[in-house]
Amino acid sequence: MNSLNRTLGGVGAALALAALSACATQGASPSASTPVVQVKKTTQPILARIFPFIGHKNAAPSVPPKTTPVPQPPVVAALPEKPPAPVLFSTLPDDPSIQLYIDYFQYADHRRFKEWLERSHEYLPYIQQTFREMGLPEDLAYVSLIESGFSARAYSRTGAAGLWQFMRGTGVKYGLKVNWWIDQRRDPILATRSAGQYLKDLHDEFDSWELALAAYNAGEGRVANAVSRVGTKDYWKLRKTRAFSSETRNYVPKMIAAMTIAKDPAKYGFTDLAYHPAVVVRQEEIHRSVEIRALAKAMNMSVSEFLVYNPQFIRWATPPRLPSVTVNVPAEAAEEFAKRLAGLPVSGVNPDVPVYRVESGDSLWSIAHRFHVPLRELVAVNRLKSRHLRLRQKLVIPETGTRGPVRIASRSSYRHVSAGWIDHRIRRGDSLSLLAHHYRTSVREILAKNHLRSSRILRVGDHIMIPSR
Repeated sequence: MNSLNRTLGGVGAALALAALSACATQGASPSASTPVVQVKKTTQPILARIFPFIGHKNAAPSVPPKTTPVPQPPVVAALPEKPPAPVLFSTLPDDPSIQLYIDYFQYADHRRFKEWLERSHEYLPYIQQTFREMGLPEDLAYVSLIESGFSARAYSRTGAAGLWQFMRGTGVKYGLKVNWWIDQRRDPILATRSAGQYLKDLHDEFDSWELALAAYNAGEGRVANAVSRVGTKDYWKLRKTRAFSSETRNYVPKMIAAMTIAKDPAKYGFTDLAYHPAVVVRQEEIHRSVEIRALAKAMNMSVSEFLVYNPQFIRWATPPRLPSVTVNVPAEAAEEFAKRLAGLPVSGVNPDVPVYRVESGDSLWSIAHRFHVPLRELVAVNRLKSRHLRLRQKLVIPETGTRGPVRIASRSSYRHVSAGWIDHRIRRGDSLSLLAHHYRTSVREILAKNHLRSSRILRVGDHIMIPSR
């Protein structure tokens, strides 16, 4: 027992000496000549360091602290990058004609160009979006700026129409309906898609946007001939020759100048622009002829307001022979219009009735008197804003005594028929053969009815009888 006490006492003394030695070592400051040895710190207990046999078998195993797993963000597949939008002109040439047109729009034509810029925002967002979806440069939208000033109602002296100034043949070629009832060249939605496809086809043919724009102005045939004759596909070289007309030579510089100003109008003095709000519409399809008044009423707007969105309709009803036609409806009224569309009455238009073509000497009063219709009804049916008639202008003759929906006269009442004959007053340019063709009869029958000889000269103002059919 005494020996055990002495042993424990010796252990205690050894522990005390070790503790004092550790304290002394930590408190002493090393001298300048004594090297400092970095001792690796350990978390092992001090008794285990003095007596290595302690804590190996009998000590409780250490348990690592519990850690809360950090939530990882979900793995998202990388979206494919959209291809960059095509560029219309990679570099602009230092051509004096561009600056010439910039100066012209900025100073000489400032007022009109300002109106174009203010109107541009009606359809510019839609045009740019459509061209992006078609893989075309967005800047092609400014072709409409120099073609029509962004006016869907624009007509030219040569017969071009709409935002993109399509000629009739080109419009029909690219799917637009153009007839007496409707002119879809004036439809801003349909015409924009057709214009995009036309420009795309021109670029595929010439592999140059400058030549494609020149062909848009002059026609692909003339541009192809110019390229073949001069032997180059460089528009800027071609325009220095006489291969192009003056209009085509200046078309691309004019377009670049207009585009340059439109992108930064304040830089060129257009600082007080009041842009029109963007036109946002949805297209609804109808499959029967419906009066314009009924369509406007279904949209809770006047006829004039309806025609702002639908300038393609040029008569009082939608075309009777087309199996379907689209109507542009303001986005906010589209849902309500779709509900009312099924209940709209059919227009009652008779598509088989020919129209009257104005001849020399005609007036609205004489036409109304000839066909026994009220003058005001003749004006209303044809939506005439002026009493002045053009030679060969077409007029629809309403049925006598019409009430309610406007109906067109039947074939028998279209002409002034009385007791089996038609009273025709001779006008300048009339001949027996022309009259026979016009009234679907024969020269022999006209001569017999009027007791005339074939050598008889027709005098302007004379009246002859035409057999009725």
